[in-house]
Amino acid sequence: MRNLKHFSSRSACLICLLFTNAFFGMTHAQKLVVGVEDISYFPYFDYTTSKSSFSKSVLDKFAADTGHTLNYVPLPIKQFSKWLYESNVDFKFPDNQRWQDESPSDSRATYFSDSILYMRAGTVVLAKNKDKPAVFFKNLGMITGFFPTLWLEAIANKQVNILDDTSPKVLVTHLVNGIVDGIDIDIAVANHYLKELNINEQLVYSSQLSQEVFSHQLSTLKYPETINQFNQWLANNQEYINTLKQQFLIPDVVPAQHQTN
Repeated sequence: MRNLKHFSSRSACLICLLFTNAFFGMTHAQKLVVGVEDISYFPYFDYTTSKSSFSKSVLDKFAADTGHTLNYVPLPIKQFSKWLYESNVDFKFPDNQRWQDESPSDSRATYFSDSILYMRAGTVVLAKNKDKPAVFFKNLGMITGFFPTLWLEAIANKQVNILDDTSPKVLVTHLVNGIVDGIDIDIAVANHYLKELNINEQLVYSSQLSQEVFSHQLSTLKYPETINQFNQWLANNQEYINTLKQQFLIPDVVPAQHQTN
């Protein structure tokens, strides 16, 4: 019995080891190119500099744990829908299944990772304007290349004028100075640049305008097996990701139960 017990224990360990190696070893270590947005959207990402950010910390840790080497290539947001098809990149970040063209020129399947984190899309305003009705908003600030999903009808009816810029810091400055009535950027991003500007002001989401919850995902045309590997890594590293959220002052957004991405 002692020998059998000893054998079973060793066998169990061996099986666990083989399973782990099989899962994480299903893709050999590779040099991979990740297309990223060429803007500073800290704390979520800023690949225009060498400083750390939430997403870079996540992707770098995944690469370190799996042996991959990642090279980040900043690409123009206006060409966002074409990155995977026309740029020499292996992956695209951030991405989301809801952001895809309805009729892409390339018929190849796009593979998406599980959600890395959830974010809230809404209109950031000065706290004193939190309860202003929709008719209050005449001028809206937005990142150049971002799609004004929540404002399409108002824009079509010429009720809202869009002032876009590639810099969130500039948009925050416009909001504080009254040049725009609201800005469509994430609240964590707005607060980061407000602090950089050393402005004593409180920013909040408008309570009277629509909001949506969406997520950041990793996508590829070429490497579905690496997406599977990344998904398993995500599942095993939620504690690490939650720690990063706290480190970078990212709010914990919970999606609706029916929402998957």
